[in-house]
Amino acid sequence: MKISRNDPYDSNLCIRGLGVLLTQMHSDLYEYTYFLTFKKSMKSYAKDFNDPWEQSIEELDFFEKIEDPFVQNCLEAQLKLIHCKQELTLRFGIDEVEDLEDPLMVVQALRFRPYILVFKRSKSYKKLKLYYERSLAEFIESLYFYACALTAESYKIPLVLKKRFVLPDEESFRLLNHDDHTVELLTGLIIGLKKNLNDLRLLMKK
Repeated sequence: MKISRNDPYDSNLCIRGLGVLLTQMHSDLYEYTYFLTFKKSMKSYAKDFNDPWEQSIEELDFFEKIEDPFVQNCLEAQLKLIHCKQELTLRFGIDEVEDLEDPLMVVQALRFRPYILVFKRSKSYKKLKLYYERSLAEFIESLYFYACALTAESYKIPLVLKKRFVLPDEESFRLLNHDDHTVELLTGLIIGLKKNLNDLRLLMKK
């Protein structure tokens, strides 16, 4: 199945596609958190923990003990995505597992997914930090486009909304539909992730 920005808008499909995308995003950040940890702070365990899904660490509290500001930044961003997904699931009664296994929903998640997944195992710690920065910036852009689509009730986002993305938060969000609870949820998430991105860029300058 192919998707197009010209497809008839369907709020249910849009929300459920967003839900799948949020899951994919926080899974991606889990991989960054995992590999950043075992490529530096716990490098001696790297041979035993070289696959985040085969040797997974389900308790995220484990990473809270890692004294690496990049790991902590990534963990914070991941938790914000998880919280947003949980809110979305409760509000709309989404079955996360069912939607992740539904080819239609997986395709819907591709509408505003501008980023490319990175094979992280082969990347150095230094490269991972750079790729994480890029991913975080692209997550923010993708989520903003969803907020615009929900506001315009169209997958074809008006140019006037697209252009506001680069403005400060107060201005970029001004034309969004703040009466829509999902738009408000996304706005809060975007602001939170922008803080993570700004903090990350400051860390990278040190």
